[in-house]
Amino acid sequence: MNSFNPKDSLASKSNRTIADYLRLIGDDDAALRFSDTGIAGQGIRRLFGGQDQYAYSGILMGFIPSGSKGKALQIQSAFELDPDMELKGARIKITLDKFYVANFPGIGTHSILCEFTGKNQLSEAAEEMRFAVSTTANDGSSAAISGAPIFLGVSVGQDGIAFEGRTVNVASSDDALLMDALGSDAFRNGLALLTSAQPALKPFVGLAGSVVKAIVGRNKNLQVYSFKLGLDFAGGATSARLREGSYIVVQADDGVFDWQAHSWNSHSQSVVETATGKAIDFNYMVFGVSRFSA
Repeated sequence: MNSFNPKDSLASKSNRTIADYLRLIGDDDAALRFSDTGIAGQGIRRLFGGQDQYAYSGILMGFIPSGSKGKALQIQSAFELDPDMELKGARIKITLDKFYVANFPGIGTHSILCEFTGKNQLSEAAEEMRFAVSTTANDGSSAAISGAPIFLGVSVGQDGIAFEGRTVNVASSDDALLMDALGSDAFRNGLALLTSAQPALKPFVGLAGSVVKAIVGRNKNLQVYSFKLGLDFAGGATSARLREGSYIVVQADDGVFDWQAHSWNSHSQSVVETATGKAIDFNYMVFGVSRFSA
């Protein structure tokens, strides 16, 4: 399995394969919904009444500008922003501010691994960034994560920044100790990248990768979602621009979601339908981007 390969995600499997996996982890009711055909998983998920949001493979991106105030904040499309050119060459921090689980494979409380990787563009070399954290959540609830530092002191290149992320469903009880390790302070504090490459960080980066690889390699554990987040300074209609603020990454496909009909409820800290105030029925993450002060 190649890390962060979308083809390894659950939604990229056939419905028959999804059904087999769901039976393996004891989710027989959900398995029945995927048992009738062998076509791509997301091909029929819309018939299921919103019960299987993990069968989406696409990415939708919204944005809330830094300093926004009020109970209901309008969410912009991240593809319609003007870039902040002053961030070129600056150092920034990226935090995971929220992870909402509308629906995940399995029953009961889900054990979930979140992993992120990217490159810190230094003057002479590109330094690998890697961060992993374990968490738990029930369907229709948020994981106990708020403001977790993913990457600290990232140097923004002339073309912006990019990093990848994925979620992994951990259904093997044998991985409890490894998941506890990823939940420790050493991993939660992220990788503090300074102005030059730090050789001492390389074993730590390798350790994080090895622990994640060991977990993902179990037959009951499976990558659910993978995405690549690129934030640049170009003006193209198909790329997101870099600014200080909050980026909302929704696991959904085009045509099922409209940012203009949604807003951010600052009291409940959630994305809601503006007309009804109801929380959206999609899995999503919120990433904060701000300037870094050592």
